[in-house]
Amino acid sequence: MEFRQAEQFLAVVENGGLAHAAAALHLAQPSLSQTIRTLERELKAPLFHRVGRGLVLTSAGEALVEPARQLLRDLATARASVAEVAGIRGGQLDIAAMGGPLELILPAVGAFRRQHPEVFIRLENPSMESELLHQMRQGHSELGFTQLPPEVDPHQLPGVEVTTFPPSPLMLVLPPSADHALPDPLPIGQLPDIPTMAVPGGAYARSAVETALRKARVRTRLAVVTAHRNTQTSLVLRGIGMAFATRKQALWAQERGALIRHLDPAVTLSTCAVRRPVPFSPAARAFLSLATECLGDPTS
Repeated sequence: MEFRQAEQFLAVVENGGLAHAAAALHLAQPSLSQTIRTLERELKAPLFHRVGRGLVLTSAGEALVEPARQLLRDLATARASVAEVAGIRGGQLDIAAMGGPLELILPAVGAFRRQHPEVFIRLENPSMESELLHQMRQGHSELGFTQLPPEVDPHQLPGVEVTTFPPSPLMLVLPPSADHALPDPLPIGQLPDIPTMAVPGGAYARSAVETALRKARVRTRLAVVTAHRNTQTSLVLRGIGMAFATRKQALWAQERGALIRHLDPAVTLSTCAVRRPVPFSPAARAFLSLATECLGDPTS
């Protein structure tokens, strides 16, 4: 598979059909159609089902997406490595980051842009850790930042390499009307009878909280479940319920009137940098160095 074929194949995938892909690539649609037909002949398998006016990937097409993305990324990395002798000039850096880690690495984004204004950053904010890990394995992003609870072994996550940073505790964020006499730190067994905001089941942060609640033999009532984690603290301020949040999110809410408490025992999550085990672009290496300054010395 050639670079041109991979680029045009992915354009069809990402744009949902030939017409939009041709427009995005500034190509004539017949030329793009011919490239896809040639690629299908070379691979001896159809890559798309024709459904109405659109195209849907076949199983063979789905299997080709990751290698095609990696081919484009490898070429971009090779070009960037050659250009590195003259400094990082131009190109694109694709980063995926969960809500909590995203807040922590924002200073690195600013510092990187000041140092390398020619590099375009595409910053995505997946709602779930599983989505972020899938994006990394598919080559959709070069760097990812997420959080892991202590019970998840980062070395057991398939298809990615993980660098962990010092763990940080979750804090309890309570509505302004909550009892200010609650102790700090607050024993988990003494959580007030206030409905809880939570992220969807399967999220690592929710798993860590639920593990701590089970150990303390505590049950809570759900008020709202949302993948948008920053929304939780806004809902707390409106008196909807309480939430378990990162320190930065908790302090933001406290400045606006919320009551916050440390938890006893602490519920901790480690921020992690995730990448595929493939050559790193100079831009990604430079960004990770800046992010490390924000996150602290890696622990592994």
